[in-house]
Amino acid sequence: MLASIIPVFVIILLGVAIRRFGWMPADFFPSIEKFSYNIAFPAMLFAGTARLSFHGSQVGELALATLLPTFLIVALTLGSLLLWPALPGASRSSVMQGAMRPNTYFGLAVAGLFFDARTASLVMLSLALCLPVVNALSVVALAWWSGSKPNLATVGKTLARNPIIQATLAGVLVSLAGVQLPAAAMNTLDILGKAATALGLLCVGGGLVFSLEGARPAALTLTSVLKLLVMPLLAAQICLVFAVSPQVALAACFYCALPTAPNAYIMAKQLGGDTRLMASLITLQTLLAIVTVPLSRQFMPWLGA
Repeated sequence: MLASIIPVFVIILLGVAIRRFGWMPADFFPSIEKFSYNIAFPAMLFAGTARLSFHGSQVGELALATLLPTFLIVALTLGSLLLWPALPGASRSSVMQGAMRPNTYFGLAVAGLFFDARTASLVMLSLALCLPVVNALSVVALAWWSGSKPNLATVGKTLARNPIIQATLAGVLVSLAGVQLPAAAMNTLDILGKAATALGLLCVGGGLVFSLEGARPAALTLTSVLKLLVMPLLAAQICLVFAVSPQVALAACFYCALPTAPNAYIMAKQLGGDTRLMASLITLQTLLAIVTVPLSRQFMPWLGA
C-alpha cells in the first residue's frame, strides 16, 4: 500500500510548496477548491457510483460496518469530553469532527490506486452512506457547543445543498434504477473526475498548518488515536462479529482508518468551532495516515494481510 500512498503524499507536499513559496497567485487555492468541490469531485463520485452494481446484502453489510463504528466513536468521544470539563466548547466541537469525519479526497485517491475496481467502489459507497450522517452530526455538535440549539431545518437544507452528497446519492439512484447513461457523458465525467483527485490533494497540502502553537496537544492526541486507531479497530471487530464478506470488511476498515476531513476546517470557521485545533488535527492526521492507513488491512487476519 505504501507505493499507492507515497504518490498521494507527494502531491500533498506539492500543495504545501505552492502555498509556502508563492508559486501561484493568491487566489489559486480558493479557486481550485471551489471548482473541485462543486464540479470535478461531484463528477467523479457520480460517475463512480452510477457504474456500480449494488447487491442488497453488501449494501447492508457496508452500512453496518461503517455507520456502527461511527456511532460508537461519537459515543466514546462524548464520554471522553464529559471527563474533560475544562475544554472549551469550540474545541469540543473540533474534537468531535476530528474523531469521525473522513478525508474523502485522500480516501478515493488511495483506494483508486491500491484496490481493485470493486473494492474501490465499495469505499466510494462507504462515503455515500456516511457523509450525510457525519455532516449532520458535525453541524449538530457545532451548534450545541456554540450555545445555540441545533436547527433541524437548517441542517437538512445544508445537507440537501451539499454537491458531494447530491452527486453520490444521484449515482446510487441511477445504479439501482439500471439506467445506462450515454458513453460521451460518462467519459466527460471521468475526465473531470481525474482532475478532482489531483486538485483535491493539492488543496489538502495548501491547507496544512505546521505549528503547534495554541493547538492543544492533549486534544490532538486523543482525537487522532480515536480516529486513526480506535475507529478502524472497532470496524474490524464489528466485521468479525457479524461475519461480513472480506471485500466489504476491507473497504469498511479502510474507510474508518482515513484521516479527518479538510472540509471540517471550513465548517468550524463558519459555525464557531476551534479553527486552530481543527487545522492542526487535519495536518497531524494526514501525516500520520502514511503509517496508520496501511495498518487498516492488518486488522483483518482472514484476508491474509
